[in-house]
Amino acid sequence: MYRKILIFFSLLLLPFLSYSYEKNLTDQQIQGALENNRLREVFERYLATILMYDPERATRLGIHDSDHALTVRSQETINEELKSFTKLRKDMQAIDKDTLYPYLQVDYALLDSLLEMDIYNYSSLNILSKHPHYYLQPLEVIYTLMNKESGNYTAKSVNSIKRLKAFPETLLQAERNISHPPRIWTEYAIDLAQKARDNISDFFPLFKNYIRLDPAAKTDLDDTIDKVKFALERYMNFLRKDVLRKADGDPQAGEYTYGFYLERWHGLGTTTSSAYRYAKRNFKDRMKELEKEAKNLDPITFEKGGWKGVLEKLSKDHPELNDLVKTFSKEISRASNHFDEYKVVQFPKQRLLIKSMPVFMQVLYSYAAYIPPYPFDEDKIGELYLVMPDEKGDKAVIEKKLAALYSYNNVELLVSELVVPGMHLKYYESYKNISRVRKMANQPVINNGWLCYSELLAEEMGYYSSMQQMMFLRKYLSVIRAARASVDVGFHTKKMSYGESVDFFVKNLGFPEAHAKKEVLQISVNPTNGFTYVVGFDKILQMRRRYKKTEDKYFDLRSFHSDFLQLGNIQIEKAASEMKRLRKREKGELND
Repeated sequence: MYRKILIFFSLLLLPFLSYSYEKNLTDQQIQGALENNRLREVFERYLATILMYDPERATRLGIHDSDHALTVRSQETINEELKSFTKLRKDMQAIDKDTLYPYLQVDYALLDSLLEMDIYNYSSLNILSKHPHYYLQPLEVIYTLMNKESGNYTAKSVNSIKRLKAFPETLLQAERNISHPPRIWTEYAIDLAQKARDNISDFFPLFKNYIRLDPAAKTDLDDTIDKVKFALERYMNFLRKDVLRKADGDPQAGEYTYGFYLERWHGLGTTTSSAYRYAKRNFKDRMKELEKEAKNLDPITFEKGGWKGVLEKLSKDHPELNDLVKTFSKEISRASNHFDEYKVVQFPKQRLLIKSMPVFMQVLYSYAAYIPPYPFDEDKIGELYLVMPDEKGDKAVIEKKLAALYSYNNVELLVSELVVPGMHLKYYESYKNISRVRKMANQPVINNGWLCYSELLAEEMGYYSSMQQMMFLRKYLSVIRAARASVDVGFHTKKMSYGESVDFFVKNLGFPEAHAKKEVLQISVNPTNGFTYVVGFDKILQMRRRYKKTEDKYFDLRSFHSDFLQLGNIQIEKAASEMKRLRKREKGELND
């Protein structure tokens, strides 16, 4: 059929073609257009499959047709979704990718990776039986959707209440499915469930404008919340009494899965053994840099207490609780103007809202989190969630928490990494790419690498107020990330046990044991994530150095950043080749 269409178009164009080379080129362009349509069709079917079987994931993508439904967590549903993904990938492989335009070949590889990851995860990870925290995800989906200012508020309220009503059934599905999960994941789920139950009142303000004029709606919401609270209590008891005593599953991904993620998800041409060597060497190098910076900052304190003593002496000055949001807003405005003035990055024009983080989400995030806009939403509004101390609490406790989390130094760091030139700007630029595949793809190497690079960029461009202290503090953060990377690879490839992983943070960074265990827990549920920070940072910096050297006096830092970020969420090695192709096209060396 495609051959007949191709011949038809060729005959139409024949009078305008003089040379066989030009005819062949035109045939290739026509074939490329046809294959492009096939690629687009597969992608649309991919989105339709997600919408049908995983409405929560669809919501997080900005597809809102099923915002009233929760994902059915059953093996039958997974089997059907897996069958659809397998069929889609088979159809993908029938596409002649070599005839696609160069940028579409990147999209092809990215979509193929997404499908392969879905197929592997659903068929190999035992999500239903081994991940008790998976069943609590609907609460975060409901909360974050309702808390967004985009979309129709009334429709969101109606749909979210329907989801809350369906949530107890999700926890009953958990009781049918969970079997021998890892102990630390079970304890994690218990903690999540308890925080959600104890702070279920966080949901009431989300619906206040919906129920205020309708007593029946208020009664319905009250009844629904009570049932959610009861379901959470039941789930906690189930995990404590029935699951915890036989929670003997392995939280380590294993060498094969870890290597699969490195290659197929992140597109890194590295083995698990070389990744481990890389991570260990990176940690040693970052630790040497930290010690050197500590000695330069305060030689006397360093001689007495090492880098930890210097860290303790850093300024703890901080804004008052009532001024915290205002302080962040002013700092964000200053950062935006600073980097725009120095022509480092474009000014991000999408809105950013600063919000208090609900308590049940604080188990997932340390003290600040950037939540990007949903990829396919028309209204692009980013959100910065902050852990706010209880203003009614003990003043000494509030003071201690503010000093630990929100010193003026930390505020500047958070703004640089999460807002400008960090994640808020990153998503603003990457969403400019017209490719929907690139919009939806999650590529931690680029995302986490850019976060780390943003801190360095802020230092290089003189953004930080107390430069010497901030240089030391940035080195300290790089050591923490290097430690996470080393444990991430070592733990999941079984070169380090759970106990050895906890001890690594205690001995090398001086973390309290409880803090160290939380670090290992987060690493255990996110294999390869810790490693992506260090490798992503290094890859971006290497790319910048290469272009600065080759383009010499013509190198423009703002153009480099804009071009890099507007490539969208693609694998880092693909980003390097795409940047090279774009540069050649700009010079007129390519015509595509």
